[in-house]
Amino acid sequence: MNQENINTHHIEEDEIDLRELFQTILAGKWIIAAITFVIVALTLVYALKQPNEYKSEAVLIPVEQASGGLGGLGGLAAMAGMSLGGGSMTPDVAFSSLLNNYEFMKNFVIQNKVVEYYSSDDLDKNYVFALGYRGVYDFFKSDAKKEEQIDFDAEVFETIKSVKANFSIAADKKSSLITVSYNDKDRTYPPKMVEAFLRDASKYLVANNLRIIDNKLGYFEKELMQTEGFELRQNISSIISKILEEKIMMQSKTYYQCDVLTLPSEAYIKDKTKPKRGLILVVSFVTSIILGIFFVFFLGFIRGSSLDNAKT
Repeated sequence: MNQENINTHHIEEDEIDLRELFQTILAGKWIIAAITFVIVALTLVYALKQPNEYKSEAVLIPVEQASGGLGGLGGLAAMAGMSLGGGSMTPDVAFSSLLNNYEFMKNFVIQNKVVEYYSSDDLDKNYVFALGYRGVYDFFKSDAKKEEQIDFDAEVFETIKSVKANFSIAADKKSSLITVSYNDKDRTYPPKMVEAFLRDASKYLVANNLRIIDNKLGYFEKELMQTEGFELRQNISSIISKILEEKIMMQSKTYYQCDVLTLPSEAYIKDKTKPKRGLILVVSFVTSIILGIFFVFFLGFIRGSSLDNAKT
């Protein structure tokens, strides 16, 4: 019987606690509503202030260099310390390497006037906003001119960081297709950046590979002149032919070791990548209610502590 009374007492205490919690929430409902309204309103202003971001991408088909069918010639070239194939570096890895190369990216942002674009006063002229209304953005926009002279190298460095963050280079493991994409708030700019990067990166990589190929040709042509055996001369001639074939294939592609599947194009005005304004508002609403309830309980705790101190 005693155990049953204890259990009943615990249940009653739990019920009383739940009632008190519910009553506390009801008593502070206007506080919760006010906190929710303020937070959601501020979030709405923030969401309306943010311009849309758009993405443009190019899809490339990597083309494997012809390095097979040489039989023993591959071993002969290896003995000379040379490789006839294009190596194990795939185009996506090569592009990614250049994207993370500071010297290449420095030349890229300077030659393509990317620094001037992002520091332009009319940078936001093509921005698109929710409901087509940019009043909130213009209200918070600062029109103050920069009085201090910014170091050009520092500006280039910051531009490179921004450009790298907006670029994405990915290869599908199943299809091997390579996707090069760029995000920006101006939907007319990503196609230009993707095309410019692929053009400059391909030019750099092809020039580098052609230097390697020319070194190979120079070496084997020299060996051919010095070799007397007919069979060995024939083998070296085959190697030279294969290297020339590699050189022609290298120069025949629009982009480095790739055929083009789809070219980058300007995104449709409603096809934004972010911000997810609806999701932002939902998260803000739920979070504000939780914060409001916590604040009400905190006030109740403070008041309870004050009453206890007054009684003592």
